[in-house]
Amino acid sequence: MAEYFVARGLPVPRELERSPLTDWRRLSMIAGAILVFYVGLRITDPDLSRANPAYAASVVAQLFQWDTSILTPQNEFETFWDTAEGQMIATIFLGIVATGFSILVAIPLSFLGARNIMSGHPITSGIYVAVRFVFTVIRSIDVLIVVIVCGVALGIGTAAGVIGLAFHNVGVLGKLYSEAIEGIDAGPLEAITTTGANRLQVVWTAVLPQIVNPYISFTIYRLDANVRLAPILGYVGGGGIGILLFQSIQLLNYHAAGLIIFMIVVTVAAMDFASAQIRRRLI
Repeated sequence: MAEYFVARGLPVPRELERSPLTDWRRLSMIAGAILVFYVGLRITDPDLSRANPAYAASVVAQLFQWDTSILTPQNEFETFWDTAEGQMIATIFLGIVATGFSILVAIPLSFLGARNIMSGHPITSGIYVAVRFVFTVIRSIDVLIVVIVCGVALGIGTAAGVIGLAFHNVGVLGKLYSEAIEGIDAGPLEAITTTGANRLQVVWTAVLPQIVNPYISFTIYRLDANVRLAPILGYVGGGGIGILLFQSIQLLNYHAAGLIIFMIVVTVAAMDFASAQIRRRLI
């Protein structure tokens, strides 16, 4: 490839001047990665000696022999919402409601966390730094940890799942929304500012028209991710079908667990397809 540039009298790019086989920087990075992987294997020391392939095969076989009784109420005290499909519907709306709450908080904060909106004054610059720091802290706390804390404070159930998932998504959506604002064309922003417009007028006329499509795209993406994550919250007391799945596995009822897993896979696949179609048509 370097000969191509030399033959035409063009400068050879720096990346092509160094051969991958003789470039000590690349070789050292590869060696470092191999060393880290080796150290990781020694520290984690995966032990497969206790594996029981025969038992594992029997469990997998049971996962495909579904117990359809979980699709109907088991006694006169249970309702449709206690069945597997009722819990699946509740799980979907758990993700939807959590996304809605996070949007209400993340959108206002996103403008405070955008550098091009908050720059120009020490106070607004300080607000920008504080808001972005809050986004970073919120995102750094895993959603399962947040749901565990909410389960202790609010009790096990959908309330803990909704609040925990919404809290985590404030940090995620806030960062995405803020970066969308920072990525807008600066021309209209500067033009409106030179007319003497205040910050609110600048945002309304120069920023909002440019961020509608990215906001819709990010929101749909997070909604899809939240619906995929919602079933897992049941393992830590977040409500939804995850609790039923956890109970089935704890009771070694793999026939019911297999049907629940299948329902989750179908729901996630349907949500993924629907979100892709919506983004393709709206963006």
